[in-house]
Order: sequence, then C-alpha cells, then structure tokens
Amino acid sequence: MRTIAVISRKGGSGKTATAVNLAAALAEAGEPVLVVDLDPQGSATEALGVRPAGREAFDLMVGTRELGRSAVATQFPGLSLVPSSPWLATAERTLLGDLTVSVARSIQRLDRRWSFVIVDCPPSLSFLSVGALAGVHEVIIPVETHAISMTGVGPVLAEVVRLRGALNPHLDSVRIVPSRTNRTRHSRDIVDELQREYREMVTTTQIRESVRIAEAWAAAIPVVAYAPDSNVAHDFRALAREIAHPGSTNGSGPTGSWWRDLMPLVGAGR
Repeated sequence: MRTIAVISRKGGSGKTATAVNLAAALAEAGEPVLVVDLDPQGSATEALGVRPAGREAFDLMVGTRELGRSAVATQFPGLSLVPSSPWLATAERTLLGDLTVSVARSIQRLDRRWSFVIVDCPPSLSFLSVGALAGVHEVIIPVETHAISMTGVGPVLAEVVRLRGALNPHLDSVRIVPSRTNRTRHSRDIVDELQREYREMVTTTQIRESVRIAEAWAAAIPVVAYAPDSNVAHDFRALAREIAHPGSTNGSGPTGSWWRDLMPLVGAGR
C-alpha cells in the first residue's frame, strides 16, 4: 500500500483537483484507492459527491475509531473516501500537537485493502497537514504555474526535510506537479524555473488549465468520468501512470537523487 499526501500552501494550486483526479485515474486503471479528506473545508468530499462526516471525524483524530472503518464508497468504481467534517477544525484547536501524532498513527494503521491512499491536506502547514506528512511515505506538491505560487514550495520542502529527520524516516519520495498550465510565456517560464530548481522532483506530466475541472466539480464526479476524452483527463491519467510506475530517474526511493538535491535548496532558504 502506497500512502501519498497531496499538499500545497497556496490556494488555487489545484491541490484537491490533483488529489481527487489522480485517485480516480488510478482507480480507473484497476487500483483500489482511498482518498482521506483532511481539509476541514471538505473540498474533496464535495468533489466526490459525499456528505460531510459529523462528530465521528473528531473521534478518528483522538484514536477512538479506526480510520478505514469510516471509508465510504463513491460513485466512481474502485474509489473510496474518508469524508471530511467541520469537526476537524475543532480537533485542530483543541488537540494541537497531539493531533499530528494521531493523524500519523491513523494513516500508518490503515489496513492494506487499498493499493493507494491519497491524503488531501489543508492548504496550510497545519497540525493536520504535518500529521499527514508524518504518516505517509510520499508527497505530491501541485504548483500553479504562476510566479506567486513558487514561494509556497520552499516551506513545504523544508517541512518535509524536518519531518523526515525527526519523525518519519520512511518519507522517501517528493514530486512537484506543474498544474493549471497554459500556453502563455509566463506559464512556460515557471515550468522551466521549477525544472531548474527542483530537477528530478518535477513530474514529466503537466496538468493543463481546463474549465472541465470546474464543471466536473459542480457535477460531483472526477473529470476522468465527466469528460473522459478531454485533454485534462488525459493529463491526470498520464500523471497516474507516472506515479504508479516511477522510473529509476524519478528519485523515488530514499537513495534517489531528490533527497540529495533537496538538502542544499532548503539550506539556501529557497
């Protein structure tokens, strides 16, 4: 079972769209997939047409319920969801640092009925997000191809370095996904800058800007089902293939080049 946190500090980066549609594309390919919606706003829950959870979401975070037992089937075959709840915000205010440990343990104790667990984190480095990073083995950072989004990458990578050293030595893969790309010169320049700065961590696949994502969101189904022949649906399928079958040049393991490349970048404060 592979556990992957999808995280970004910047709103509008395509974080939840990436989590939901990557999960759907993996499920479409025959993999059983679980999405865990850790965002109190419940965006992934809404996007998959599931009602938010109630108080039980809080109970999950204090360890009185097993995370997998709260999974519900979605309309998309092979894709399950642990729905979000406004109670997660209450957990953040009351549990504080204990929440980080609880989230990490909940993820680590999931049974292995799923091939992939995709965790949609809040759009900040909150206790919930840090708990997810402490519990998973892989991280995906979607980055909108706009200059303002570049500033959000460094803090997330710095937190990955810190947690890998302090709490989670099994955190052995980081991938940066250029998202909401378009044909403008600015968008191309940002992709080029990402590739220069972060090299093998940047995925070959780029997720193009498309109104189909918003339309699919309104219909509460993944875009690979809503508009299966659209360019952006093909992009998410390509990303799923790249994630599911990483090549030897992707730095996918603890001895991969991503870790060697990451240390000087974080040390330089980028």
